[in-house]
Amino acid sequence: MQIFETIVKYCDKNDIKLIESGWLLYCHVLGVIGIIWSFFLESELFYKYYLAFLIWHCLTGLGITGGAHRLWAHKSYKASWPIRVFLMFMNSNCFQGSIWHWSRDHRLHHKFSDTPLDPHNSQQGLFFSHCGWLLKKKSKELVEEGMKLDISDLKADPVVMFQKRHYYKMAFLWAFIIPALTGLIISDKWFFSLLFLGFGKYIFTLNATWCVNSICHFYGSRKWNPRIEPRDNIFVSLITLGEGWHNWHHEYPRDWRASKNEWWMINPTCSFIQMCEYIGLVNTKRAKLEEKVKYDY
Repeated sequence: MQIFETIVKYCDKNDIKLIESGWLLYCHVLGVIGIIWSFFLESELFYKYYLAFLIWHCLTGLGITGGAHRLWAHKSYKASWPIRVFLMFMNSNCFQGSIWHWSRDHRLHHKFSDTPLDPHNSQQGLFFSHCGWLLKKKSKELVEEGMKLDISDLKADPVVMFQKRHYYKMAFLWAFIIPALTGLIISDKWFFSLLFLGFGKYIFTLNATWCVNSICHFYGSRKWNPRIEPRDNIFVSLITLGEGWHNWHHEYPRDWRASKNEWWMINPTCSFIQMCEYIGLVNTKRAKLEEKVKYDY
């Protein structure tokens, strides 16, 4: 009891969010256990589970890359109801905050990139920009700037508001329960499926997304604008379905591609959007590609 009181006092003194920190630690412990356990499976099960892991990671990632990021935060393309609903469910799978909260914070990031009013300001270090910003309470100034942003488009979107109202129920179901149930198709190892396809997949996708905020602000090239901190990083692009071309993205934030059309710029999210457009579910025709946009949300 005394240890717990000491932890609470320390967190209060240092503006650390105790519940969020405890939850993320808990998820990482279970996820790491699941990943380590996977290496003790017989080879046939090992490959089947990792194929399922890869499929879930890609589906989950699209909820951020094609959904919360390019569709809702930047409004860089238009999508039909089926695609919007699909991306909303996949975004719930990510368990990284609702589309509403994710998009608001991301707009703030672009408006005040790498300054004290950037939620994950890289000037405070690699750890802070990776995940530390989620563990500490936001400053009063940052909260006030967030309240000033124009998010009327999000309020007017019934898909976004539906998810916001039911977020935690949907997130637990899609992030942990449904992936674990799909694991039962492979074997009857239900607890392993929960740890590996639930928590293991969750922490992998989570840290992949965080790498855009951290690694892409410290390591990589600045070919498109050497005067800003964001960098292009091919490794991050590989694990985030094409989100690692960060220097380009900050230079042209309304470009739905989030990269230039170069053969070496790996971008599966771009291919997904193009495929959806080909069958008439997405419209990029009015998108602002290589246009520099000042963010005044």
